[in-house]
Amino acid sequence: MVARPETPVAADPVTTPTTSSTAISPSTSTRPPVASATPTRPSPPEGAAPPGLRLVTERLRPLLALLRWSTLGVGLLLLATTGDVTDPADLSAAALLVVYTVFRIARPIDIRADGRSAQLQIPAELILVVVALSISGAWRSPFVLVPIPAVMLAGYGWGYRPGIAAAAITATGLTVVDVVATSGSRSVAQGAQAALMLGICASIGAFTRNLFLDEEAQHRRDRDEITRMATANDLLSALHEVVQTLPDSLDLGEVVTSTQRRLREHFDYTSAAFIVRDATTEMWRVELAEGVRLGTAIAEDDLPPAALKALTHDGLVRSADLPDDGHQGFVPGTRSLLAAPLRARNTVVGIVEIEHHEPGRFSDADAETLTGMTGPLALAVDNAMWFGRLRTLGAEAERARIARDLHDRLAQSLAYVSFELERLSKVHRDGLDLDTDLEALHDVVRGVVGELRETLYELRADVTDSMELAKIARTYLQRFQDRTGIACTLDARVRGRRLPLQMEQEVWRILQEALTNVERHAGARRVWVSWTTSADHARLEVRDDGCGFRPGTVTSERYGLTGMRERAAAIGAQLSIDSEPDFGTHIQVDLEVPQ
Repeated sequence: MVARPETPVAADPVTTPTTSSTAISPSTSTRPPVASATPTRPSPPEGAAPPGLRLVTERLRPLLALLRWSTLGVGLLLLATTGDVTDPADLSAAALLVVYTVFRIARPIDIRADGRSAQLQIPAELILVVVALSISGAWRSPFVLVPIPAVMLAGYGWGYRPGIAAAAITATGLTVVDVVATSGSRSVAQGAQAALMLGICASIGAFTRNLFLDEEAQHRRDRDEITRMATANDLLSALHEVVQTLPDSLDLGEVVTSTQRRLREHFDYTSAAFIVRDATTEMWRVELAEGVRLGTAIAEDDLPPAALKALTHDGLVRSADLPDDGHQGFVPGTRSLLAAPLRARNTVVGIVEIEHHEPGRFSDADAETLTGMTGPLALAVDNAMWFGRLRTLGAEAERARIARDLHDRLAQSLAYVSFELERLSKVHRDGLDLDTDLEALHDVVRGVVGELRETLYELRADVTDSMELAKIARTYLQRFQDRTGIACTLDARVRGRRLPLQMEQEVWRILQEALTNVERHAGARRVWVSWTTSADHARLEVRDDGCGFRPGTVTSERYGLTGMRERAAAIGAQLSIDSEPDFGTHIQVDLEVPQ
């Protein structure tokens, strides 16, 4: 299974209904969840307690404690230096404020714990401060700076408007008390100045709040970005591993075997089916049936609903909670499934479906992983099926070529032997000496046997897992030189990993056909063969010093050029033939090494 991070990712999710299936368009499902869709979380509205200030409030507690002690200390210092330390009103206000400050240092107001509680505690503190200042002279009180911490905390906790409102209410209350006590207009001016000062303090608190909220929002966005990128990286890594291990083989059986192994490694399922379309019969051929009994072929009308939906919607189908008495999948009673079409050349070439008898067994990550597998798997299936068709056609052409070779090289010689034996039987009846004729006939038979052995060797000589092209070419060229008298030179420079077996086999057959042309038509004295491979490229070259020809003036069938071109096309290679009369022939095959 694909590793899933604990933090959910807010990307385009696979919709998972409880009782129905969802088709995912290939244009969207192949994208892993990326961080480009990161939502921007707005700051809490003014008047609401900001949940993002937890860590910030912890850091501000020492600063608030220092501010409380500082404003109270200034008031006590002013009382001691400019006031009457024997005045009971001033002493009562000082005692009240000292006790409350000690209490708030021990139990600070927590604006993040309960919005209602904090909204009551700060107004209560402001009322207490207004009372203390009122009994000690209002604006003439030595403790006139004590409201600053509460006003700043209101601005910090709820923004500009609540903070400024707290400052205005505090200043208004003290101004009213001062006007009543002194009946002077100067109190209004002092109240306005004090309101401005407290408003500035509240604005500082609100500005600090916005700074911290912006920092927290940016930190949260960065954290979400990192989480999304980590999730996308996990998914891409898993898909890369899947794609790297998908078969580059051109054999459909190997493709199916590799696919089954990948499915077992990445998914938890109770049954799996892998079917491909047979273009000749319009049936669906069963290539894999694990945990389910299926026939060799299924008509399209007999496909289960989930497979039909994947086929008609042309996208992955995910069902999370199917009825336990239904037959939505290949296995009756399937509760959850994933079904994906394999699309190549704008045609659905196959369907892969995994099922489980329990509901909710396949996650969003499972759907993304299977969707990511379908592209490479569809190409592998399509390549294997096309290669199978080409091999069938190639086998027909190869049988025709073998029949032609046997006729040209053996049938005529055997016919000659038959005629000679018939003639010698008549000569024997006449009593003539047969030693010379028998010796000549023996040479012919010996030649026929040699030709037959060479033909059988050519048919058996092939590239295998243990026999690389360079090794078999060296042995073959030595026999070719001994048999034909044409000097052969092989230059093999093999670097990097070996080509897939089927590709080497086709290159080998091209080399054989080129050497056959050299023997039969070129009249050459020397032939040079070069086979070079690197990490990403391979090249075969066959060059001779024979009579050459004009490629446009001869039939391709005569020189086997059609078969060579078909073999090159089957493995995605480029075949070029350069030849001129009296200047020999140069054949070159270039192909890319699959990564």
